[in-house]
Amino acid sequence: MREFLFAALLLLGPPTGADPVMPGCVGGIAPNPRTGMITGPGTVESTLEAVPGGIYDLSVWAGSKKPGPATAIGLRFEDEANVQTGRTYARWPQQDKRYNTYGMIAPQNAATVRFFATTTTEIHWTCVFLRVSAYDLVLEAAQNTLKITITNTGSLPLTGLKLTGCPDATPFDLKDQVVRTCPGTAPATATVSGALYWNGALPDRSVSLEHGQSLGHGLGSGVGNQPQHT
Repeated sequence: MREFLFAALLLLGPPTGADPVMPGCVGGIAPNPRTGMITGPGTVESTLEAVPGGIYDLSVWAGSKKPGPATAIGLRFEDEANVQTGRTYARWPQQDKRYNTYGMIAPQNAATVRFFATTTTEIHWTCVFLRVSAYDLVLEAAQNTLKITITNTGSLPLTGLKLTGCPDATPFDLKDQVVRTCPGTAPATATVSGALYWNGALPDRSVSLEHGQSLGHGLGSGVGNQPQHT
């Protein structure tokens, strides 16, 4: 059911007011250059470290005086060998406006994310704004104590998280990192649910320890691979 709701959010778009105008093109993890122009055949690329499984949202203010099928902006992911993994996410700018591509899921083997602008004629852009939403869950057992660490591995705060596996079940927000400890030994399971980012919900995530294990690890990120364009 949660996966269905997430897919519906991608198709229906963000709620009203969830994605306000971003003045001055500041913030995010946008690659440089944030502004640029290409005249004649050419390509500009900028690479950032990827968060495997993270949900990427890209907004680019761009246009083209001579738009065509070879004039595009977008993202693609590459593995540690610099080989593309997953699909290419591209938009084809025409009139000057903001082009959004939301809900891009980084493959689990992604090492880098590459922003590109390419054309055989002309393309210009005045702002590139990139966001990623994801979290990391670690469960450790030592000396009759369970330690649960939830780390925000994205670029924006998350809200409404709920943890089961320790007595404290109070919902919490996640800006950087939250650590919970409680009495217990393996076997044990910790689950995080209810994580919300600016455009919807991240899937629940669980990690378990069996007898003899001292460390368990899990990533909380996207479901499916259904980008939403606006």
